[in-house]
Amino acid sequence: MGYVSRNAKPLGKNLKIFQGPAILLVRKGIAGHMTYIEKREFTTNDDAYVLMPRKAWKDKIILRWFASQYQELFYNLVTSKSDNATFNKQYAEKQKVKIPDIKSVQLRLIGKKKGLEIIYFKVLKLIRHLKDSVRNTKMYLEDGQSENLDNIFQFKGGNSGLTEEFIYNNQPNNEEEKIPILSSATLDINLMGYISRNAKPNGKNLKIFRGPCILVARNGYAGTMAYIESREFTTNDHAYVLTSKKEWKDNINLRWFVYQYQELFYNLVTSKSDNATFSKEYAEKLKVKIPDVKIQNPITGKLLKADRLIQNLKEIKKEINGSIECEIM
Repeated sequence: MGYVSRNAKPLGKNLKIFQGPAILLVRKGIAGHMTYIEKREFTTNDDAYVLMPRKAWKDKIILRWFASQYQELFYNLVTSKSDNATFNKQYAEKQKVKIPDIKSVQLRLIGKKKGLEIIYFKVLKLIRHLKDSVRNTKMYLEDGQSENLDNIFQFKGGNSGLTEEFIYNNQPNNEEEKIPILSSATLDINLMGYISRNAKPNGKNLKIFRGPCILVARNGYAGTMAYIESREFTTNDHAYVLTSKKEWKDNINLRWFVYQYQELFYNLVTSKSDNATFSKEYAEKLKVKIPDVKIQNPITGKLLKADRLIQNLKEIKKEINGSIECEIM
């Protein structure tokens, strides 16, 4: 957060100065998050607690090990799961934890963790590099045909009334009835479950879509696009489904369009707040350039390979992260 004079007197009181090693524990916001602090002086505001071992435990516990081992437990010691979550100090103080031998267990696991962390950060660096390469790929728009989006795509709204309760009460009876529900409420396309194709939300026939198409988030991560393969699905009214009009089906690669115009779609929203909504009306009147499909296809192939590599690296990162979590022995 910056620096402050050690002679400062917040609210007229002497500044509290701490000496590491210690654990900084978030009280509010990302409540329960722990950060290991090396051997140095520091101060903090009242949105955090500072954890330091009592005298009897100074030589029996490695704080870096403790923060890693019990992070998940501390995330759960909060008053709620909302943005206003607050860490419950009183509840935490009464929790029982197991502390294994410092030499035979803690030190060995911390050594293992450091090695994995080096690999972990190398993988992160590779992911960032690949993402930058994808974003900076030249798309050859100079000779592209300029066209309104509503001349290229049909914008179709999803189903209103697809609540958790409605979905629960309209489960498919067999495989033939089974339709996946896709939501664009998160950055990654999220499968909300399945529903019967015979369901009637708000008394109307279920809207069923078939890919290839593009799913666009209306709110939340407004403007986020996702390419949907050739399959049947349905979605809620928090998304639009974009399908190519007949005259464009063979002249546009939908994956290419997502790569090329994602940044543009992020900007087609009513505001930049948490309540941002994608503006279908504004989008339909927007002009975009579409180069020949023979240019789109090879670019898309290269970007798809990069995306798959990024996904593989994310899986490796996930496995490494899981291995970093120290087991109790």
